Amino acid sequence: MHVRNFVICDKERQYARNLLQMFQQKKAAGVELFVFHDMEELAHFSEQKTIHILLIDEDYPQEERGRIPAKKTYILVKNIPELPMGRGREVYRYQGASQIWRQIFESPKRMPSQKSKRKDGDEAEGAGRERRRMGKTKGELIAVYSPVHRIGKTLFALELGKKMAQKKPVLYMSLEEYAGDAFYFPDKPERNLSDLLFYFRQERGNFAVYMSTMAGQDEKLDYILPMPYVQDMKAVGKEEWTGLLDKILEECIYEKVILDLGDSVDGLLDILGQCAAVYTPYIEEPAAKAKLNQYFENLRKMGREDILEKTVQKKMQGW
Repeated sequence: MHVRNFVICDKERQYARNLLQMFQQKKAAGVELFVFHDMEELAHFSEQKTIHILLIDEDYPQEERGRIPAKKTYILVKNIPELPMGRGREVYRYQGASQIWRQIFESPKRMPSQKSKRKDGDEAEGAGRERRRMGKTKGELIAVYSPVHRIGKTLFALELGKKMAQKKPVLYMSLEEYAGDAFYFPDKPERNLSDLLFYFRQERGNFAVYMSTMAGQDEKLDYILPMPYVQDMKAVGKEEWTGLLDKILEECIYEKVILDLGDSVDGLLDILGQCAAVYTPYIEEPAAKAKLNQYFENLRKMGREDILEKTVQKKMQGW
């Protein structure tokens, strides 16, 4: 079998290590992964082995990058590329590792001259769509919440996210007390929502990078592993939840964030109010319908018609 060498060269060591870990989960047969931080070491490696794919940080001088022989070179850039997959094969750094992998291994192999017949307006529109897909777009929150429990709410939320993720970047986050992550996500990433909150509290830079390298993926749906301890969940205040969600929407690539919400979330109604849509699963059963009616009546009495207006009731099948 012919082996292709895939080399990452990046000055940010932690970013490169995290990217390597995510790529190792996706590694196709016949692909070997290597990481370098020093150009001299990379140059020596290139003398010993053929580099089939090179993913290299733009902060290395262009002249030095040009001396590294590679079949294909992709440049990790901090700003959104003006055109998707241009001559320089620029790869936007602040997107998920899965998106980077797909851009390199699944992108159409079309030469620039082949698009010359497209109209200028079509070209601009296509570039705009790519920038929206890869850029720091202000996304939307989609809530899945119900006062009725054990009716398949989490499965519904995951399937909703997977369906949306077929067309756009989507993130799933569980804010339930007992999320059952070992059941839904058997291939657990090393870090979870507690780690993301800790990083957010430190107000460190490169939040989008940290976020992208810790996210797991199920089919095309990205997810953050839930908190393992209920006490940690209950200790998070409303302001922290809303601040974290705003940070994700503003700095990460996700156009939709699916929130699987439980009753112990501080500021639950305020979070529901932030959402573009609130899916409320239910079942046709007397006690369940009584709980649902009580929940809707409470919203009315508290003046939260805004939540009612964007609520989508979803009857669960098989009950």
